[in-house]
Amino acid sequence: MHRTWRILTMGGIALSLLVGAFAGGALAQGTQGQGAVTDAMLAADPGAAWIHANGNWAGQRYSTLTQLNPDNAKNLKVAWLFSTGAKNDAQNTPLYFDGLVYVAQDNTVFALDARSGKRVWKYQHKLPDDWGGYNVPFITGKHRGLAIYGDYVYFLSNDAKLHAIHYKTGAAKFVTDFPGFQYPKDFAKAQDSTGYATTVGPLAIPGTIIVPMNGTDFGGLPGYVLGVNPENGQIKWKANMIPTANEPGYDTWPPGSHEHGGAGPWITGSWDPELKMYFTGTANAYEWNPKNRGGGKMDNVGAAGIVAVNTETGKVEWRYTAVPGDPWDFDTPQTPMIITIEGRKTVVQPNKTGFIHYLDPKTGKFLRALPFADKITWIKDYDTTGRPVGQVDIPAQGAPAIEMWPSLLGGVNMYPSAYNQKTGLIYLPAVNAGMKYGFEEIKVISNVRHFGAYQEFLWGYEVDQARDIKSGREIWRNQQDKHGYAGGMLTTAGNLTFYTTQAGIFNATNATTGEVLYTFNLGTTAKSGPITFMVEGKQCVVQEVGGVPGFGYEEHRVEFGGMIAAFCL
Repeated sequence: MHRTWRILTMGGIALSLLVGAFAGGALAQGTQGQGAVTDAMLAADPGAAWIHANGNWAGQRYSTLTQLNPDNAKNLKVAWLFSTGAKNDAQNTPLYFDGLVYVAQDNTVFALDARSGKRVWKYQHKLPDDWGGYNVPFITGKHRGLAIYGDYVYFLSNDAKLHAIHYKTGAAKFVTDFPGFQYPKDFAKAQDSTGYATTVGPLAIPGTIIVPMNGTDFGGLPGYVLGVNPENGQIKWKANMIPTANEPGYDTWPPGSHEHGGAGPWITGSWDPELKMYFTGTANAYEWNPKNRGGGKMDNVGAAGIVAVNTETGKVEWRYTAVPGDPWDFDTPQTPMIITIEGRKTVVQPNKTGFIHYLDPKTGKFLRALPFADKITWIKDYDTTGRPVGQVDIPAQGAPAIEMWPSLLGGVNMYPSAYNQKTGLIYLPAVNAGMKYGFEEIKVISNVRHFGAYQEFLWGYEVDQARDIKSGREIWRNQQDKHGYAGGMLTTAGNLTFYTTQAGIFNATNATTGEVLYTFNLGTTAKSGPITFMVEGKQCVVQEVGGVPGFGYEEHRVEFGGMIAAFCL
């Protein structure tokens, strides 16, 4: 009989469950005293260290570590817990390097001793006094990643400032904002309250920090990806997600709609070092009501799709649109993974549509789309060119709402998927849920456009699942009734997959079969994926948790704030 921790009620704990295993095993990158993060370290799959939000440039969230495996996972035990005392959802996948765990929440970055969980340093950023605007409270204090390069941790605060923080001392080398990317302001303090409110994490590649800029739901400013000099924060190039007048796709937007079209990058993308391309999913077109951008009959290229950017020039190489016209808020910002399938390098993106999309990374050519959601009614399928087939009719403004599946929260949402190079399986934190959806009048206040749409969610169940990357066939699932999304997936060469359900149950599973080998009740919602690394000869897993379901299923009986723990052998 294996040991299982039964109860830990921990509302509001933002970091972390660190579960140690057995001593032994070789240490590689990330050992104490290692020194600066080099280009070679950035290029490696994660082993002893975890230095990208999604593990590697390919976005696979796959660790090469094997010390933890299905035979000993039952012996996992809590090593330490740490609370940031934050007031907002914990959406940041941590990093680990050189003995320290790094995590961001509430515009604060913490560095923690990975052996004890004790705070080593704390870096705080105060938002401007006139911070505010439409829909901004929903994202304030939330961060989805950090980058580390050389001697510095790179942090993007909510007000679109990039911070370079020394990884050992917590001292800032620079804090910079970017011309033309103003933050949203309080309606009472500004005639123009539109702006860029950033929650996404930067990505480090040789010689460049990639910085996504999102203004989608704060007035509809167009999305960008910036290439930034890691030494001084100066912009090297900027890539627009919505086409400009001299690019293909410009005419898929009505005149005057481009500047408020949205299409920002919400989630950290992936990078191919051979093609020198950054791949990012893009968010919804704006307003949600499509009447000002073609009424759902124009493609609105750049929104609700995948964009490839040349990271040497900043030129957009191609754009694929997964939801032409995007009348459903089906933004597709999920990380496009780079996976070699039967000898062919492929961009693979599970997204809100309920499908996994496969594209050629060099050209953006559509290869196929395989369904993963249990119920899909918004379309029947995709054709051979990558366009939806049999889409439901778009309701008229003021007409009764229609029912459709998945909901605008999607078959998967912002919570990261993972791919295991050994099992050939992709792991999805999915959900089966629909909505009633309708359109209403668009209101404009202080130059900020209202959504112009409304929804009522129809909740089904959480579906944590594994699928064959070649065929899309479901291999296993762990279904949670009446729940939302798991926080995100981590998988390892040791044949394990880790995730925490929205109800706060941490799981270590057999990556091949889905058998649950170990559970721990964290008692609060997870909204990010776990990581794994080596410290003092032990493989450890860190899971960030904290928050309440919010904008999702709300009857988990979990709380934000406080902790009660009971330990059972």
